[in-house]
Amino acid sequence: MRVLVVTGEASGDAHAAKVVRALQARGATVTAVGGPAIAATGAHLLERIENLSVVGFVEVAARLPRLWSLGRRLQDALRRHEYDLFIPVDFAGFNLRVAAAAAAARVPVLYYIGPQVWAWRAHRLATMQRVASHVALILPFEKPLYDGAGIPATFVGHPLLDDAAPPEAPPDADLGLFPGSRAQEISRHLPLLLQAARRVRSAHPEVRVLVSRAPTVDARAMATTLRAHGFDPATTLADEPARCSMQRCRALLVASGTATLEAALSERPFAVLYRTNPINYAIVRRLVRVPYAALANLVAGESVVREYLQGDATADALAREATRLLEDETERQRQILAFRRTRARLGEPGGSERVAELAVATARMPVGAA
Repeated sequence: MRVLVVTGEASGDAHAAKVVRALQARGATVTAVGGPAIAATGAHLLERIENLSVVGFVEVAARLPRLWSLGRRLQDALRRHEYDLFIPVDFAGFNLRVAAAAAAARVPVLYYIGPQVWAWRAHRLATMQRVASHVALILPFEKPLYDGAGIPATFVGHPLLDDAAPPEAPPDADLGLFPGSRAQEISRHLPLLLQAARRVRSAHPEVRVLVSRAPTVDARAMATTLRAHGFDPATTLADEPARCSMQRCRALLVASGTATLEAALSERPFAVLYRTNPINYAIVRRLVRVPYAALANLVAGESVVREYLQGDATADALAREATRLLEDETERQRQILAFRRTRARLGEPGGSERVAELAVATARMPVGAA
């Protein structure tokens, strides 16, 4: 079985890599657009996500020529039937166009981590109905939406549950900073987080700070920013899986994204922040239909952790919240109990194997069959 896998950002790369390994164990040959996690599987990479990944209506414009060129290459390959199955992983703005070409060429499409139609752009359900042979869902509240639209879909469980939990050990840091996995997120979040950490340490000099670096982010650039704010990268910058860094800390400040679920699974009290281009934020505020930004809150169905978005994300506000999370034991225990309820909602481990089984079944399915 010849499989094309396409993702466009760090969490999708990590999740897709588990599926790639499961497919390879079943004898599949995998070609991919991905990052370091998929590269480590030995799959043939057509393009690196570091060259593609952006967030926002404004920022994507600079990447359009590269995205268009890659899209044409993939669509042409699907029309030539170079692959038996296409697995798009999230990255909907790009992947839906490629999936349409696959469907037109009668190449089966197993969409893994479907578009966030529960948050915005619900019209994409109609597109999914036309192009997807099957959808593998990772969030429990998604399936009723797909069922209602007549789209074959399976809740496979969240891929983070397949990650081995780091061994329990006493924390060796107090405040963990998780600025994101894209260069533009680092530029907006890291200086802000470091300013907040300096405010915390000015009142509590004993506080130990750790900064997590995603594998898709340049280490030298992060180190330069740390030095500019008075932090030693040698003792502060962590080059390890985010979950490992989280379990080393007593409290966290986390950029909105998949990392908020990792923090919940790590059972470390945290707060969420996010800043983007003001034009992006104004557009998103008009379009988004959900009450929370953080996946951890959305899965919980309640406001478990505080969210500091755009203008509310200031160094003073984040410093106050970090101090509260470090000192208020009642709040810490409230969050930890809520995280355990969230964990129970994410399904069971083994989701990546279930996706691989769906892939085998979908590849054998006539295109257009339910």
